[in-house]
Amino acid sequence: MKYRVLIVVFMIIALSTQTVPLSDAEYVQAVITDKPLVRGAHSMVFDQYNGVAMIFGGFNFAGGWHSLGDTWTYSYTDNSWTRLTLSPSPSARSNHAMVYCNQTNEIILYGGDVVTDTWSFDCETQTWSQIVTATNPGVHHSLALAYDPQENVVILFGGFGGDGMLTDDVWEFDCDTRDWTELFPTTKPLARYGCVMVYDESINQIVMTAGNTASQGHQDDTWVYNATANTWTELTPTGTPDELKWPMMTYDSVNQKCILFGGQIGDNAVDHTWVYDGQLNTWTRQYPDDAPEGMINTGLAFDPVNNVTILFGGYVMDDGLRDVTWTYSYEDNVWTDMEGGSEPTTPIDPGFDPILLAIALPIGAVAIVIVLIIRKRA
Repeated sequence: MKYRVLIVVFMIIALSTQTVPLSDAEYVQAVITDKPLVRGAHSMVFDQYNGVAMIFGGFNFAGGWHSLGDTWTYSYTDNSWTRLTLSPSPSARSNHAMVYCNQTNEIILYGGDVVTDTWSFDCETQTWSQIVTATNPGVHHSLALAYDPQENVVILFGGFGGDGMLTDDVWEFDCDTRDWTELFPTTKPLARYGCVMVYDESINQIVMTAGNTASQGHQDDTWVYNATANTWTELTPTGTPDELKWPMMTYDSVNQKCILFGGQIGDNAVDHTWVYDGQLNTWTRQYPDDAPEGMINTGLAFDPVNNVTILFGGYVMDDGLRDVTWTYSYEDNVWTDMEGGSEPTTPIDPGFDPILLAIALPIGAVAIVIVLIIRKRA
């Protein structure tokens, strides 16, 4: 009887918070905008072929929790957003990851929520297509992806697995063979979620930092991954970034620096800007005169044509989601509000932590299945 009660309670919670994702089309039908809706936990990359930043998905809780499945591009030159209405398209999701692959002029998307599909966005034709792979990494929520152009592979690390446990597995998607392979490096970082990775071409390695571990909390460690040798190496840089989870990081290929913004320290989101120099192995905090609000789960991408980092959206702790667009110039150490200081859009507070709910739901679903199996065997 007690198992039945637990199942009923979980179902009531799930239904009362409207956790079944609404399609983006259903939501946008009533909300016509000239830019993406307020959101967090979306993914953002720079499409070098078309010279625009692109975002996909995320979550929104105006009118009830739901994931989003829309695709938008941003032109810094025109300071304008354009929605791409595409079919087929990945299902609505949040806390997934995307990377731009310059050898194939495509964007690879994986993970988020409880999905295990792999998608490619062809930047030349501007179309989504699902990649049917022989195997896949399984459920990975709040994971990190990075593209290594030397090997033409996408590297996956970390996140929540399908069993609700943190992962430290390493997977490689080969852009030539179009399949996933699990790798087994002898040394690797602690299992975690909410970490960030980018490929640093100045040292030809992938840089990883931040994230939350089960045993040691938020992290400020710095690791590099060599895809050719399949090795992780922990560095001891001069300076360390904050102990964070859910910041965002991108690679400034003009100035050859990793740019990190935001994230959560303890119970608070911060507006800190950090720069990692791979050649000098140094972290340096920047102090611009102005900056976006402290946020988690924002989007960040570097525009090499205009030499600016572009930020969109994010979640402000205890104050809701945002739809702001900012740019950052490393050379000038200046953040610029591309909307001229307009007031942020803050939806109704849902009365719960949407990030934690997004994690709890797949864990709860797995727990129910386990309970049912136990009951059946008993």
